[in-house]
Amino acid sequence: MPEYKTQIIKLQNGEDLIANVALNGVNYILEEPMEFAIDSRGKENGLIMRHWLPVQLLKKNAIEIQAKDVLSFLEPEEQFCEYYIDTVSKIKDLLKARDALNDIEDMDDEELADMISEYEELKHHGITLH
Repeated sequence: MPEYKTQIIKLQNGEDLIANVALNGVNYILEEPMEFAIDSRGKENGLIMRHWLPVQLLKKNAIEIQAKDVLSFLEPEEQFCEYYIDTVSKIKDLLKARDALNDIEDMDDEELADMISEYEELKHHGITLH
């Protein structure tokens, strides 16, 4: 199992990414790659971060890139690293919630009634769901 480290990646084409990076032979695996930029249009600088890959269409948010496509790797500041990890976590939670909502929307009336009945039974016995 490759060892991953959060790194800033400067690609040859000028793109800036942050990702969990591991070496795979002569290539690199980027897990959860996010593109980022600094927005300095206002009085203060802001950070813009978005997925680099179309995560809604992928089984796993990872890609293997050739070493020749990388200009450099940089170690992110601790605060930026924490922000990246937190952002990835929140996006994963949102995607899970969306999938759960889709599952509920696909239920028929009987399945929904059964689920509500089970919830009411738990509530009646004083069990709290969080």
